[in-house]
Amino acid sequence: MLSLIAQLIERGHAYVAGGEVLFDTASMPDYGELSKRNLDEQQAGARIAVDAHKKNPGDFVLWKLSTPEEPGWESPWGRGRPGWHIECSAMSAAYLGEVFDIHGGGLDLIFPHHENEIAQSRCAHGTKVMANVWMHNGFLQVEGQKMSKSLGNFYSIHELLETKTFGGRTWPGEVLRLAMLMTHYREPIDFSVRKLEEAENTLRKWKRAADLASSAAKELPADVVGALSDDLATYTAFQRLTQLAGEAIEFGGSGENAPAASLKAALAFLGFDVALPRWMRKRSRRR
Repeated sequence: MLSLIAQLIERGHAYVAGGEVLFDTASMPDYGELSKRNLDEQQAGARIAVDAHKKNPGDFVLWKLSTPEEPGWESPWGRGRPGWHIECSAMSAAYLGEVFDIHGGGLDLIFPHHENEIAQSRCAHGTKVMANVWMHNGFLQVEGQKMSKSLGNFYSIHELLETKTFGGRTWPGEVLRLAMLMTHYREPIDFSVRKLEEAENTLRKWKRAADLASSAAKELPADVVGALSDDLATYTAFQRLTQLAGEAIEFGGSGENAPAASLKAALAFLGFDVALPRWMRKRSRRR
């Protein structure tokens, strides 16, 4: 982190003022590109007060002085501690390189955290990008409420797979997975019993339809691959799988069922077991 800050100062992208080291946002012409924010519209980051020693309100701290009571480390600029963003730039450069493929995180991190990561990394290394692709996921709710331990609605996937019930019952792992994949990763998802039931019924329809084919097709459905290639549009891909299931059921069990074969290939590609599982066979007998 100290090395990165020194590089930014040397390259003219950071300055020392008021005992702190700050990033000069005006030194980066396309600062704000990720969040689509114009520099003239920038306000100071939510965690940083507007101080008189800043050149611009949007300049952010790279190294902050520490009082004797606060955690701190020695540096060329005095005893202090790193700013909120610099550690991520240092870690990614150390383990992934100056430019890497995919950077992910929640939608709430786009600004200021990821915007400032990009500024630090690109300006320190002189690169055009920090990451080639940015993927930001939506928020998770449980039955319409934010998931939190204080509300008593906190569930981990491990708990749900091993012991914990949700909605009065346990759920197979592939049902849990499909319930989450049915919503695009950038959109907020409501994890609910209704969502799980929908996923379970969908899987049942898909697998019964795929079972009408003796073997999987050699090629995957082009529109399923196309949807997944378009920013992992799982919902669009699953709509096509449901359409294939309907076509397979309508075709029936006589002759070579091409829709069922395509469906079977797609399910296997997506990691779903194409065989009817025990939980599905049991429910089928009860019904």
